[in-house]
Amino acid sequence: MRKSRYTAEQISKAIKDSEDGIKVKQICENLGISEATFYSWKKKYAGLNTAQGRRIKELEESLHSLSRELQLISSDKQLLQSIVNEFFTTGDKRKAVAFLQNTHSVGTRRSCRLLNISRSVYHYPLSCDNQ
Repeated sequence: MRKSRYTAEQISKAIKDSEDGIKVKQICENLGISEATFYSWKKKYAGLNTAQGRRIKELEESLHSLSRELQLISSDKQLLQSIVNEFFTTGDKRKAVAFLQNTHSVGTRRSCRLLNISRSVYHYPLSCDNQ
């Protein structure tokens, strides 16, 4: 997301000026913005003081960075699951589930989901694997 050239104080001052009776066209010329930009600011920040506007901007930036991190983590999870599916046998996956449960106190459902093994396969008796 591109950083705005205008601070929250400038935006709130422009909106307050329009409420005080200064024409929108004049405000837009002074700031060098279009009327559409002004009205989108007004829609977003009308009725807020400067501190609230600044807080909203901070929260939007935080949300954007968190969504980016979530996308990266999701793609990493898919990559790791493809490796687990390709290179590990069912017995190896069972051992990995047990390892997760013992060392990290993760439940069976979550550890099986992480390693892409069904719980019924995990609980199936080991003696049947040897046949």
